[in-house]
Amino acid sequence: MEIHIRYAVTNDLKEIVEIYNQAINNRSSIAFTNELSIEDRKEWFNEHLQDKYPILVAVQNNKVLGWISVSPYRKDRQALSKTVEVSYFVHNDFKRKGLGNRLLNEMLLKAKELGYKTVFAIVFDKNIGSIKLLEKNNFEKWGFLPEVAEIDNKILSHVYYGRKI
Repeated sequence: MEIHIRYAVTNDLKEIVEIYNQAINNRSSIAFTNELSIEDRKEWFNEHLQDKYPILVAVQNNKVLGWISVSPYRKDRQALSKTVEVSYFVHNDFKRKGLGNRLLNEMLLKAKELGYKTVFAIVFDKNIGSIKLLEKNNFEKWGFLPEVAEIDNKILSHVYYGRKI
């Protein structure tokens, strides 16, 4: 069965949040420590318009398997308007099947079409899967914030990866 990548619609929000909560519960993918509700993410979702900050979903048989978004960097600061942060999450059952790579490649094309010049991602230093995905796609390590997060008594650092498009 084929996997399709398309723009997210409101009906996808439930599954987007479920996948996001999986990442929260993995304890090394994101800085939230408590699960979020659909209501918690509605404003975020509504701010991501297709023609400015799209959210893409990978779908198979009407089930969302993963998603990716770009968000503004330092919102409303005009000098930074051509730079976006990319975030991506794949359902636990579909990791290591190339889905993250497909989503990232599709979003890089969309970001370029929208006129963005720079895309970056912020990942925890323990998130080896994301680091490998970014490096495979020609992202370079641009910054490091040592020991800035703590989850379950584990200290984590933030790594900034970036790429010009």
